[in-house]
Amino acid sequence: MLAYERDGDKAMKEGEYELALENYQIARKFFKVPLRLFYKSAEACRLSNNYNKAEYYYQKVITENDTANLSIEFPLLFLNFAEVSLSNGNLFTAQKLLSDILLDSISKPIHYIAQHKLNAIDWIIKNNRPVYGTNVNNVGKNINNESSQICHWVSSDTLMYLSNIDYNTHTTKGITYYEDAYQQLYTSKIDSNSYSLAERLNIKEINKKKNNISNICFDPKTKTAYFTRCTSFDNNLCFIYYSELKDGKYTKAKKLNNKINLKGSNNTHPNIGIVNNESVLFFSSNRKGGYGGYDLYYYILNQEKSKDNNNQDNQVVNLGNIINTQGDEITPFYSEKDLSLYFASDYHIGFGGFDIFVSKGSINKWDSVENLLQPINSIANDHHPIIVEPNEKGYFTSNREGSFAGVNKTCCYDIYDFNISGLPETPTMEEVKTKTAFSPVFDLPLQLFFHNDQPNPQSTSTTTKIDYQECYKEYKSMNNLYKAEATRYINDSTESIIIDSLDNFFQVHIDKGMNKLNHMCEYLYQKLLEGEKIDISIIGYSSSLHNNMYNYALSERRIGTIINYMNKWEEGKLKPFLSKSANDSLPYLHIKTLAMGKLESKSENPTNAVERRKSIYKIDAMYERRIEIRLIEVRK
Repeated sequence: MLAYERDGDKAMKEGEYELALENYQIARKFFKVPLRLFYKSAEACRLSNNYNKAEYYYQKVITENDTANLSIEFPLLFLNFAEVSLSNGNLFTAQKLLSDILLDSISKPIHYIAQHKLNAIDWIIKNNRPVYGTNVNNVGKNINNESSQICHWVSSDTLMYLSNIDYNTHTTKGITYYEDAYQQLYTSKIDSNSYSLAERLNIKEINKKKNNISNICFDPKTKTAYFTRCTSFDNNLCFIYYSELKDGKYTKAKKLNNKINLKGSNNTHPNIGIVNNESVLFFSSNRKGGYGGYDLYYYILNQEKSKDNNNQDNQVVNLGNIINTQGDEITPFYSEKDLSLYFASDYHIGFGGFDIFVSKGSINKWDSVENLLQPINSIANDHHPIIVEPNEKGYFTSNREGSFAGVNKTCCYDIYDFNISGLPETPTMEEVKTKTAFSPVFDLPLQLFFHNDQPNPQSTSTTTKIDYQECYKEYKSMNNLYKAEATRYINDSTESIIIDSLDNFFQVHIDKGMNKLNHMCEYLYQKLLEGEKIDISIIGYSSSLHNNMYNYALSERRIGTIINYMNKWEEGKLKPFLSKSANDSLPYLHIKTLAMGKLESKSENPTNAVERRKSIYKIDAMYERRIEIRLIEVRK
């Protein structure tokens, strides 16, 4: 009971978040409503970048609560919940949470952060599309694996320097344990966008075993290596070191002076840029006197002033409030080719977590900061930009989905390259097949699903301006709400069975339906371009909740969302065919509709308020809230 919770708390302090979660999971089985343990579980998941699980456990705190004032008991609950929802791509959930904070929270700092994040969501909605002609690719398993890899330096686009995790394992009773984990430097040869198997950097003066070494870079003028050495695996206390190249060999590494490695602060992410023909050290530090958490600083490495390259006469200078914010700015990279500073920030307006930004200028004068947008940036954390050719080629590190991570899809970091060609990549034959993968014979009936009373809740109108994609996004964002509600007061093995069944429904039915709807529109468009006239039959359904007349109107609105989606699809490609009549006086694309309401519903319609709420989140009711595209046929 409490012993497991104490063990979890101890693991949290040591940065062992997955071990902490294991202990909290055992401990909560001894409590009927373990709000405190749900919250601690959520925090463990958030700090290990397991956004989906974190969202679930934050939702459990809210769902399972009956009496507690959550804003007082867990002051950061709603803010942290919104943060992981953003990182999970659930804008609707995040937006509602943040709006509620503005209405309910009495904390001015929390108010300020919530408003800032709401502004970010407005920006995301306007910019939520990839930049034309920018192609991003995972560099592959010769470099990336199930743990974290970070790219730090690329030499002449022929050799990549990166950090990887070295560790030992032992197995006891079938369980594999990891120990002696250290960050170490590796290299990989680059040849026409292919990468050799990463090998440990064999320079013992720099890459000291059983030390945490990362963030290596080189002075282009002197070949001096600069890197970070940290006292712990989770970068608890970091210092910047240097090693000079003399007679073809690197010397014993030395710590840079105390102005750079200021006592009581973390000093990391060194990068050497050539500015006005001088070597300038850019780095990140959380020292006092900055604008926020980690700020970016520079220090001129004037070789003439000091034989030991430590430059005691020079000063560390903050890059200023155009670059630095109340949040964290990290991983600077100065590109001499376009006189620009590239860096990552979690506060400048972006898609979520850390985004990569650029500012043109010099060490004491910078232009306004610009987001590099998608697909370079994502809803996850994106940082460590390396620019090989401005506006053409570079590298970065990200924990976005699609990495080589294991169960926790966003736990770990992979290295990506990007190319800006001005033209989209030519699709492969497999991609072409996928894009047009729709057949009326095999894919009908096409079922599309809705949240309870969606769209336009509590309306008796038969029409709506909402399109199905809006309904889909909102419904999709409720995945963890459904899991939390469906497992309310359940602490045994049944919980995982319910969660798996709901995850399966969202993936197999809701996601698949949205994908097929898009493919169907592509199929229709191609047929219509060939001169065909097409009839479509759509039937709308509801669950048993509410009366017959209400559910007929709701079914009509659900059908309406599909018609609205088809009108808007691909910036209105289908719209002329829906309005223009053929020689038989019917539109080229003619839609027949039938609202069934709850006529075929077999789900419950309880009168008790608690039971009505529970019924919303049951699979049988979820299945009934749908429309079906039953028939697509060519008219003669």
